[in-house]
Amino acid sequence: MSVLVTDRHGPVLTVRLRNEPFNFLTGAVLAELSDVLARAERDPTVRSVVLGSAVPGVFLGHYDIEELLAGAEAGGMEVPAYLAPAPLRLVAALDRVPGMRRLLDRSPVAGMRALLAFHDVVRRIRNSDKVFVAAIEGTALGGGFELALACDIRVIGDGPYEVGLMEIAFGLLPGGGGSQLLTRVLGAGRAVEQLLEGRLFTPREAQEAGIVHRVVAHGMVDEEAMDTARRLARRAPGSVRAVKQTVYRGGSRSLGRGLAMERARFLALASRRSTQATLRRYLDDVRTHRRTTGGDPAAFAATCLPAWRSGTTAETERP
Repeated sequence: MSVLVTDRHGPVLTVRLRNEPFNFLTGAVLAELSDVLARAERDPTVRSVVLGSAVPGVFLGHYDIEELLAGAEAGGMEVPAYLAPAPLRLVAALDRVPGMRRLLDRSPVAGMRALLAFHDVVRRIRNSDKVFVAAIEGTALGGGFELALACDIRVIGDGPYEVGLMEIAFGLLPGGGGSQLLTRVLGAGRAVEQLLEGRLFTPREAQEAGIVHRVVAHGMVDEEAMDTARRLARRAPGSVRAVKQTVYRGGSRSLGRGLAMERARFLALASRRSTQATLRRYLDDVRTHRRTTGGDPAAFAATCLPAWRSGTTAETERP
């Protein structure tokens, strides 16, 4: 069953994720999103895309830890960062062979293919001649916030939730483009501080930091995002693509090379036993919360995430 809810409003395509209760990202979600974006790219009548959520209280969640941990453990060995590009290139080549995707998804390299798929979605958004607007009205952590960062415009509701990248608390770094995207938003100095701290932002703090473009009243996010998408849909596609390419690529390492560096280091970290132990403990927290509360994202953010953000629950990494 599809977890993406799509709708057309003239030149605007809306794409909303419905994967209750936490709206976690998964390999299947990314594959479906990639297919939706590929179809939109081929449709000249689609001029802008609004990315949002169909689950109240959460924008897009982080990547499903259970799936991430299974993929990390499947390799059975630690992979040094300098060796990680080789298997990633092999999986990418196999993924281009007709009929191989299903086999890869059922193999020990499924996690690598999901990592490549995530970066493919980021590149599709950034290289597109469509304008992408993130409609954020709820918590956006990890991979969910990385997809928001990939969008051209970010609109957030003024509510009691936080956004950010806290992967360092689990012994990782952002794996969905976050290290590259946040650096392009904040600059290297501020980005490295935020990534090391694993800091989360309220909507107002995110605007003050320059991470989101607009804060609107609670309940008005969809209207503001649609108004923005309709207005920017009137821009010439060639001009949109030119603006995006010159801004996103100009004066810095290409996004593709930056993503290649990021995924190699993500794979190396995810293959470590200490990281996997930390992910298992976080997964236990998620499961306990779902069992005892039914899975309230706001309650989880208030009761469970503070200890993870502080680093007190993370596995101590060996040298």
